[in-house]
Amino acid sequence: MNHYKIVTVVCLSSFLWACSTKPVTTTPATAPVTEATTPSSTSNSTGGIDNTVKGRAALNSLLTLAEQQESNGNLRGARGTLGRAIRISPRNPEIYLRLAELSYREAKNAQAQSFAEKALSLNPNKTLTRQAEILLEKLGLE
Repeated sequence: MNHYKIVTVVCLSSFLWACSTKPVTTTPATAPVTEATTPSSTSNSTGGIDNTVKGRAALNSLLTLAEQQESNGNLRGARGTLGRAIRISPRNPEIYLRLAELSYREAKNAQAQSFAEKALSLNPNKTLTRQAEILLEKLGLE
């Protein structure tokens, strides 16, 4: 009987120890998205990680997920994921441009135009500006 108690205690201890370890996570191999308004510091005055860094990491994860969903044909899922990304970073022109391109693929031209114009209104970099202008030209031809 005493033997069973020892085995039970050892098993329970092993189980609790296994539950206390952190799972291994991997980071996506894509280029990080940066915003002009994001500060360069990574820690705040209390020594913790700054919320802007957490937001940027979450945004990168959502953009990667949306890209995967779109490449797998899950356009509805990609649209929802990009909507979550907008809630994290509502002034990021890349998100609106990706929504514009997604809307264009779904033949929702009015929505695509609206998203492309919103992306342009947020002063994107030269590459994003050109991509939005090309999309608007395509929409103007149809």
